[in-house]
Formats: sequence, structure tokens, C-alpha cells
Amino acid sequence: MLDIVTMGEVMVQFNACTNGPLRHVVYFEKHAAGAEANFAIGMSRLGFKAGFITRVSNDEFGRYILNSLRSEGLDVSRVKIDPETRNGIYFIQRNYPIPGRSSVIYYRKGSAASKMSVNDVDPDYIKQAKLFHLTGITPALSKSCREACLKALEIASQSDIQISIDTNIRLSLWSREEAKETLIPMLRKANIVLIEPQDAEILFGKTEPKEVADEILSMGAETVAVKLGVEGAVAYTRSEEARKPAYKVPVVDVIGAGDAFAAGFISSLMLGKPLENALEIGNAAGALVVTVRGDFENMPSWEDLKKFLAAQRRETVRLR
Repeated sequence: MLDIVTMGEVMVQFNACTNGPLRHVVYFEKHAAGAEANFAIGMSRLGFKAGFITRVSNDEFGRYILNSLRSEGLDVSRVKIDPETRNGIYFIQRNYPIPGRSSVIYYRKGSAASKMSVNDVDPDYIKQAKLFHLTGITPALSKSCREACLKALEIASQSDIQISIDTNIRLSLWSREEAKETLIPMLRKANIVLIEPQDAEILFGKTEPKEVADEILSMGAETVAVKLGVEGAVAYTRSEEARKPAYKVPVVDVIGAGDAFAAGFISSLMLGKPLENALEIGNAAGALVVTVRGDFENMPSWEDLKKFLAAQRRETVRLR
């Protein structure tokens, strides 16, 4: 049995070891990364059994991704190896042209994962889970991916499985109009929604967190978290509101912070923790991830989170 199932693209990331424009970068670190995979790995490290649906290429990059997922405890029985395509790759350019921010250059068109279709969605696989998680990236990859996402959401909805959606809009993959047309109907099936103000502006023409949350709650969601970056996050239910500031940590690479927040926040809700505590844990997970290069390398365990939060509260921490 699985606790969560998710689906999406896992790419090979080449992360610049030095700051500045890529034309001057000589050394890169290789990582496996992708929003849904980051989330699944985060959940796995927090003790949940996670299953992953994707396609990878039949080459060294595909094997590297498959080994990475397997080594993190993910169930990869629904990962298909596609001999006809290549894996998506991307490069991270750090602290240029805006200091303190990373920019991403993708080479993913026609990738193995973009060939996912309804045939990759096994109803019985999804029905065994307690929660199905999706982001706005996967339906943007291709028409067939969009159809696969819709099928998976329908299966989960009809089977009374909890659904979480992180909007994660990437305008490099589709237009504002396509994103709105696709994601709003999907959000109507969600129990938990994670969103950022810039995504909310695209979908609803609103950016104020309470207005955004009210809009999504009126669509049927039970919990909405609005991620506010360096300002932290705020979450709402129909009867409760909670806000937590971000933690100040040395920032090395911000990519993956939102996925870590999602894992910390959603895992806490699944364990019945209070909304305020779930925000605290989500923010802590996001803070830990940005302190290193790579999307999931610093995804925390519960023990890691306990030590981090104790240090933030200036409590005594015993390190083994």
C-alpha cells in the first residue's frame, strides 16, 4: 500500500558551481530534480510510502534518474522506460542577472516524460493511495500529459482519495490563458491547494492571500496555503487562519524550496497536526533545502526538523 502517488517529469539538473552567466561557468554539479519528484522524496524522508509515475529515457540519464528515485525509497513500478526519446535536462544559472536569485534554462521539449499519456495511469495504483499530488507543471508539458493528469484526478476524486495541487505555473511551458483554462477545473477537485501570489494573479486576477484563499475555498478546497517566499506562508480553512514567517538561513540555491514546503506542510496535515504547526514545518523544510545546491538533497527527516526548529527557538540540541 502507498500513502501518496504523484506524477511528473524528472530531469537531469546541471547546477553551476559558481555564480554568474553560464557562458563563463566551467564546473557543474549533476542532480536529478523535478517538482513532483522533489515532493515525493520529501514525503518519503518524512516516513510516507510514495509512488511515482513518469517516463524516462533508455540511456545513462534515464538510469541515473531511476536509480535516484529508487534510492530514496520511492516505488518506481510505474516508471516506464521509453527507448524512443531523451530525458529533459536543465541548467541553473546562479545569482545572475539578479543577485540572490537563480534562473533556469530548460532543454525538455519532446522529452520522455512529455510523452506520458492516459495509458500510463493505472487506476488501481492510484486507488491504493491516501493522497494524490499534482502540480501545474505536468499538465503543461503536452496534450497527452494533460489528459493523463485529468484521468488521474478523476480516478482519485471518484475514489474519495485526498487530492493536493501545487499550482506551480511555468509560463515557459504554456500561456496564461492555457494555464487558467486547465488549472481552475483541476482545482475544483482538490482538497489541499498550494499557490503563490503570482499564480493567483494569473488564475483569479487577485494577489491578496485572504481573497485568493476565499476564492479557492469557495471552489471546494478544504485547506489553502499561500506561499509568500521570504515573508513565509499563510494558510486558511473555512474556520481558521494561520501565518508563519520564513526562517533566515544562508541561501545557496532557492530551487526546490516550494516543493520542500509542500512536503512538510502536507505531511503535517496528513498526521493531524494543527494548521499553524504545519506551516512552521513547511517553512522549516523549505529553509533547509535552500542552504545547498540541488532540489532534494537537503529534504529533511523529522529528526532534522526537530533539531532545526529547536535551534531556531534557541533550545538545547544534542547532536549524536
